Amino acid sequence: MSDRAREWAFWAAVTILVAAVVHFGTLYAVPRIVMMRALTKLGTPNVMHFGKRPDATTRMIVRPSPDLLYATCPYDLSKGALRVIAPVTHANYWSVSAFDAATNNYFVRNDQKIAGDAIEILMLQHGQPWPPFDNALERIILFSPSTRGLILIRAVVDDDKHVAALQTMLHRTRCETVASANGVR
Repeated sequence: MSDRAREWAFWAAVTILVAAVVHFGTLYAVPRIVMMRALTKLGTPNVMHFGKRPDATTRMIVRPSPDLLYATCPYDLSKGALRVIAPVTHANYWSVSAFDAATNNYFVRNDQKIAGDAIEILMLQHGQPWPPFDNALERIILFSPSTRGLILIRAVVDDDKHVAALQTMLHRTRCETVASANGVR
């Protein structure tokens, strides 16, 4: 192999290596940066936030639909488990979703999969102490893949005359850090 061919092969290998590092670094970093900025913008962690009905001036959620009402809970499990208690409407489409720190959607449940009129979600990380249980009719225990993330609740507005009732229902949703069974908060 000539010196010129070796030099060309060396620079081709370096270029491929740099491209691979940039490519995989971008795939890893960009979603986390996007979610970190979104969580900061959405507000205080472990508290439910309610936006007004989306229009051209509101962007609480990426690409919001004007046919949906949203409630969000940016979460941080570093201080303990999270409990989300939400009323569920069966008259319109309703859903709850969970997203990790890399924007991955790892949980979805809609009104068709919920038997009662409310749902309780207990979210922990593996190894985290469990909080005491109450008498919830329907409880889901989630293990979050990351310490931080987002809970998103959506309700379809089928008719403008139902907006106030749907907003009232969404405002009864709670999201809070809960003490573990051993009292650690």
